[in-house]
Amino acid sequence: MSLDTLLDEKRADLGAKWIKLVLATYGAPEFLNSQQNRFANPIGYTVTAGIGKILQVLVSGSDLATAAAPLEEIIKIRAVQDFSPSDAVSFVFGLKQIVRHELRKELRDATVPADLAGFEARVDSLALMAFDLYMASRERLFQVRLNELKSGNHVLTDDMVCPSAFLRQERKGSAAKHK
Repeated sequence: MSLDTLLDEKRADLGAKWIKLVLATYGAPEFLNSQQNRFANPIGYTVTAGIGKILQVLVSGSDLATAAAPLEEIIKIRAVQDFSPSDAVSFVFGLKQIVRHELRKELRDATVPADLAGFEARVDSLALMAFDLYMASRERLFQVRLNELKSGNHVLTDDMVCPSAFLRQERKGSAAKHK
């Protein structure tokens, strides 16, 4: 049996384990796994939807460029969080471990290991794509930050409370001084 056939048969299990691996990198994986609402749990929703599409591309042998959009959605979320670049994209490599674990019996067959090298090369290419997407997202983030600093809007966002709350605090402070 070919690796593509095996991966296609086990795609649902592989996807569930890969999603679980990605969500475990966040602080509250129980919530991220249980809440399916797109608006209540945007991280869980984006990861679940994206991993399914990415895995479909990897298993089908389609052009990896078709996986760029769902991969970018996942990477954008990870780029604004406190992940190092390696931690942000390491989930891609986790798929190789999952596949090897799930197919440990089938890997004894002579044809499957040869096919596995090709699949793992596609995963490596996906990881490189993820890193490029991560860096592009971080660049956009820093450009936005630079534009905030240039325009003076950083005063509204850096270590300050919301302007209306700041005015309320000043009024309470001045009222206390006048008593």
